[in-house]
Amino acid sequence: MKRALISVWDKTNIVELSKFLIKNNYEIISTGGTKKLLIENNIDVISISEITESKEMMDGRVKTLHPKIFGGILADRLNQSHMDDLKSINGKTIDLIIVNLYPFENMATDSSIPFDKLIEYIDVGGPSMLRAAAKNYNSVITICSPDDYNDFMLNSLKNDGLLTSAKRKEYASKVFLETSKYDSIIYNKFIEDKDSNSLSNSINIKLNKSFDLRYGENPHQEASFYTDKASSCWKQLSGKKLSYNNFFDMESSISIVKEFEEACCCIIKHSNPCGFSKGKNLIECFERAVSCDPISYFGGIVGFNKKLDIATAKKIIEPFLECIICPDIEPEALDILKMKKNLRVIIYNKAFNFSNFSIRSVMGGMLYQTLSKGIVDTNSWQVVTKIKPKQKHLEAMKLGWKIVKYVKSNAIAISNKNQILSVGAGQMSRVDSVKIAIQKIRENGLSINDAVLASDAFFPFSDCIEIANSFGIKHFIQTGGSIKDKEVIKVANELGVSMTFTGQRLFFH
Repeated sequence: MKRALISVWDKTNIVELSKFLIKNNYEIISTGGTKKLLIENNIDVISISEITESKEMMDGRVKTLHPKIFGGILADRLNQSHMDDLKSINGKTIDLIIVNLYPFENMATDSSIPFDKLIEYIDVGGPSMLRAAAKNYNSVITICSPDDYNDFMLNSLKNDGLLTSAKRKEYASKVFLETSKYDSIIYNKFIEDKDSNSLSNSINIKLNKSFDLRYGENPHQEASFYTDKASSCWKQLSGKKLSYNNFFDMESSISIVKEFEEACCCIIKHSNPCGFSKGKNLIECFERAVSCDPISYFGGIVGFNKKLDIATAKKIIEPFLECIICPDIEPEALDILKMKKNLRVIIYNKAFNFSNFSIRSVMGGMLYQTLSKGIVDTNSWQVVTKIKPKQKHLEAMKLGWKIVKYVKSNAIAISNKNQILSVGAGQMSRVDSVKIAIQKIRENGLSINDAVLASDAFFPFSDCIEIANSFGIKHFIQTGGSIKDKEVIKVANELGVSMTFTGQRLFFH
């Protein structure tokens, strides 16, 4: 008679698996809710307390932590000394451990649960039994997920109840992955309230592969998407498979539109916003965003911050676009977009907040940093010129400052209070970024009335202001902090333009 110890929080298919075990000459040991469920389904169960000859203690905190249980799991069947020790305590071997853990991760996302209550969802006995069984995988089979039940049953039937050493090792490896992730989640929760200005001495990352991509940034590179499924922010409704590069554009798009309460639209190309506008409705937003760069938007990713309606769907299906992103969509609007089978349609969770940190692999290590997100704090801004911006110019500065942080440096964004007029991105020289932004306005015939120019870093010289002013730009917002600030301010005053310092740099690489 073989023995299986079953103790699961997630009871998916556990009754079916238990019936299979009974048919295949297993004796089942169980406890708590699992035992109750099996008995209700007429499955014979031996209580843990019958094995340990000890009742549960401390509100269930102590029930499986006992030498007879762990001796039965850890005893190496080929080591006579182990078997003698087990016999000396009247213990019995346990051949199969089926355990999944308390849902600490799910509970940790519920802000209404105080920390002293949350720790009751930290599983102790479960991980201990899994690790013990995985260590002794040549003698004990470990199953830590309902996803493996069918695989276990099929392999048992094929091999007359015996599993190969390779299969046992495969199950054991999953245990150590699961327990390491579990501990990582708990660790991150414990340090959650740590001083945000102090980065941790270690980083624990828990991600699962969601799916493979066709390739990476280029066809010769392999790539997959990994995620913490508990905090996924998006869902694909239609269209072809997402590419590696789509993910960068999607994040930029969602991040930008979530910055605004008013209806807005942004168009992303190669991670940079090439168009953005606020408006009365989504069609107006889209058309104005396109006017910023009616060439570059072709094949771009378009994001909205309001529910996508039928009229807008009819408009945006006309050009070739890679992806449409919105928080919600009318069913009829989705049907219209589905007419283009390759057009990806993504909805995102408006309540989702991206991480406040970023991490990148570099030079055999990782770079970890906090991100500059959140509401624009205009209280810290300082007008440093004699000419002061009017309210409409301040509104344009707020828009431009929100957008410029999503542009690759050196970044220049020219805007009015409703839309981006042009963007200069990714140049080695800030002067070149200014020239590109001006050239785009010229090409697209947009008005620069009440326009402002936002720079993601300080102007080291006055040349950018002089070039932009010669084109008619009269209001500037920049970081400030250059050793030549006084010279730049002097030139601005001579030109009769306004300049505002934010005291915040927004470089993005």
